[in-house]
Amino acid sequence: MPMTEFALPRRSDLPSAGQPVFLLGIAGAGMQALALALVSEGYDVSGSDRDLEAARTLEKHSVRIVRESDMTAISHAGLVVYSAALAEDHPALREARSAGIPTLKRARALGALVNDRLLAAVAGTHGKTTVTTMLALATERAGLDPLALIGGRVAPWGSNMRPGAGDLAVVEADEFDRSFLELDPDLAIVTSVEAEHLECYGDIEALETGFRTFATRAQRLLVCADDAGAMRIADSHESARTYGFASDATYRVGVVEAGRAGQSCLLYTEAETLPFRLGAPGAHNAQNAVGAIAAALWLGAEPARLADSLEQFRGVERRLQVLHESDEIVVIDDYAHHPTEVRATLEAVGSAWPGRQLVAVFQPHLYSRTRDHAVNFATALAEADRALVLPVYGARETPISGVSRDLIIEARRGIETVEPDEIETLIAVSHPTVLLFMGAGDVTALAHQAARFASGDPIDALGD
Repeated sequence: MPMTEFALPRRSDLPSAGQPVFLLGIAGAGMQALALALVSEGYDVSGSDRDLEAARTLEKHSVRIVRESDMTAISHAGLVVYSAALAEDHPALREARSAGIPTLKRARALGALVNDRLLAAVAGTHGKTTVTTMLALATERAGLDPLALIGGRVAPWGSNMRPGAGDLAVVEADEFDRSFLELDPDLAIVTSVEAEHLECYGDIEALETGFRTFATRAQRLLVCADDAGAMRIADSHESARTYGFASDATYRVGVVEAGRAGQSCLLYTEAETLPFRLGAPGAHNAQNAVGAIAAALWLGAEPARLADSLEQFRGVERRLQVLHESDEIVVIDDYAHHPTEVRATLEAVGSAWPGRQLVAVFQPHLYSRTRDHAVNFATALAEADRALVLPVYGARETPISGVSRDLIIEARRGIETVEPDEIETLIAVSHPTVLLFMGAGDVTALAHQAARFASGDPIDALGD
């Protein structure tokens, strides 16, 4: 499979349908979505991961999971796809290359799968998972039958991939590792651009250059008018349109009625006003929804079919996900791991459950992000009635000298530390409380433990 070094990947870079494809690091969200999409396109898919249990869910979708040490499946593959989290000198990669088997990084394989379709790609520092999901649901409701790959599990699909027979593909475009630069979108959506993944880019200027390259490649560009960074990207595109609450947005949103169960909204354009119902709370979700519906309109969806397209949307897994709710306590799990996301999540929860004590349990994700945003994290967390910070979840990073959760705690008086084994004590509340867990690491396991404990199942909760 010859490929020019700077050429964008195309379907011809993949083996023909029916051929075996092996995925290294298959348990990650992006790799799982790709595996399912390859199955839907007729490929014989297998894979391995250090976390075999997390990968086992794919077996019910005809994906064969093997141990990392099992080289037999790799030796028969027509292509090996590997996660960005894997080192280039991983033993299995070395084995494949020495055997002459083509290898592609996950981002390039995704591009090869979708670049020859009508591609709508959603990028942004935050909000991209939700907007991608909303756009997929809206275009599905409009009858466009999209192929969709998303970074979070979507309840109606039972996974984070939707097979589609239409020409349209809707994908989440990740800026990490410059992955989105492997995509060739017809329509690019940019939700926000703030300092993030600077471990990949070095500085905000290089990050914005990456977003600008992604955006200018597209024939059409849609950006959030409420985000200064996104608007700077819009300046580089002559046919950019905007969405959001801003009075001069091409597609402006107004919230007519809002509550815990959702909100009634209006989408305003120069030509028309479109009412729509959204099944999720929060001003940030109203903003996300108008972006998704605006994109669907631009892709040719009939307005009348979009009015109820998001009425049943309750969020993506780990995005304001309510795990337990009673008169005494509500337990919520959320993926927020950037200061802007933390602030938006706290505002949404406070609006949806007014009058309750809001206790935020935050797990910083990555040492570099903790170092770069400690003060902003502390400022955002101060919006909670009580804020507790877990130890840093390092993920792919090694510890950085002098960087710990203490940087956040020392930046603002009143923020406390909490250890994983102390979570159950937070359930013993004296008045109605919302216990909100936030972070991109394994804090989700603590959220589920707390929910089970709050449900009266302490033995199961403590046994995990």
